[in-house]
Amino acid sequence: MSRIVLTLIAVAVGLTASSSLAADSCLAPCSKPPKNARAVSVSGMDPYVLASYPGNTLSATLAKGKKKTILYAEGVLTDGPYPAEFAPTRILALGVNVNGLPMQPSDPVNHITNEVVSPVCTAMPPTPCTVVGQWWLDMDDPANAALLGVPITVMLIGGNYYGGGGSAVDMSLRIRLEKK
Repeated sequence: MSRIVLTLIAVAVGLTASSSLAADSCLAPCSKPPKNARAVSVSGMDPYVLASYPGNTLSATLAKGKKKTILYAEGVLTDGPYPAEFAPTRILALGVNVNGLPMQPSDPVNHITNEVVSPVCTAMPPTPCTVVGQWWLDMDDPANAALLGVPITVMLIGGNYYGGGGSAVDMSLRIRLEKK
């Protein structure tokens, strides 16, 4: 009898894990972060609905920063489509950082962030709204010395400048650490 109960629990856990909304190139249980590349995404339903900027987040970690490399990050945020009778206006934005440090392009002197912004989107006609960003970071820059030899986590931050609520979102992040 206990074998049947344990089997049912194992099946239930397996079904729950397989219906996850997240995808990760570092297959579970991912006890050791990859060295050079990783891709993660979320798709679809609660809690992944469009939030006020910077409410939608996604992160990926690599084993450690290395000299003579450049870290690249690419992110995408898509929402919608909305029904034709519900036409919210929205401006989607994406930003990124690595261990809290901004990636390029950015202008910290003039306090311009590394955000990318979509054009104004409406649901007429009912189409999705998408924003795409690409960033990089030279690991040999003295300003980035704190990233060498430690795990590096890239955080993709997104959302709607006009406020949250609305449809489900798809969000993806791909990071690569490449030799110069």
